[in-house]
Amino acid sequence: MERFLLATVLILGCAATLEVNFNFHCDGTNGDATGFPKEVCYNRHCTKAIKSHIKNEFDAAFLYMHMGAYFAQDSVARPGLAKFMLESASEERSHAILMLDYLNKRGVPISQDLSFTFNETTIKDEHKKESLTVLLALEAAVTMEMTVTNQIHHVVKECQHDFHGADVFTNPILDEQHEGIRKLQGAIQEYKNLLHGHSQPEGKAMVDFIFDQKLLKESL
Repeated sequence: MERFLLATVLILGCAATLEVNFNFHCDGTNGDATGFPKEVCYNRHCTKAIKSHIKNEFDAAFLYMHMGAYFAQDSVARPGLAKFMLESASEERSHAILMLDYLNKRGVPISQDLSFTFNETTIKDEHKKESLTVLLALEAAVTMEMTVTNQIHHVVKECQHDFHGADVFTNPILDEQHEGIRKLQGAIQEYKNLLHGHSQPEGKAMVDFIFDQKLLKESL
């Protein structure tokens, strides 16, 4: 009986090992018949998820750039919001670049399976209106960051057997996502606190100015 149980454990262990190894690509080459350069052993599910997510980061960067350019116009003149949005765009773009660098580090082929075409539907109809407000922009940013964070959690799940791949996403990317969401939600609450008791257009315009100046001076 003990031998039977031991044999069963060994078979299940081997099966699990084969299942995990089946998802890894460790023996291929990108080069010629001499076998150089070799690809560093990587998990196919993980790298596929990373490739798919890179576009999400660029889409987020384009949305931030769109809102930053909007608030930078002379007719809107909200330099603090423009600065905040454009800096956020740079952070999202840096995440995408980090992912591309990671794929190169592991020797994963980067070919035409990566698409960076910007999808204009990322900017919803209400964000295209001329009357893009401070609150609407901040709420759109929070919604987008939450979506991107959920997508990153999916990548981490797909990389659960590739510890290095999962680690790249948990630190620093997820840490920065969580910090960004906290900062945005805090900014929304502070804006609402400033707006309290100022229901008239003149009062709201003053609140918008004060809030924008606080962003410009990085006091939020």
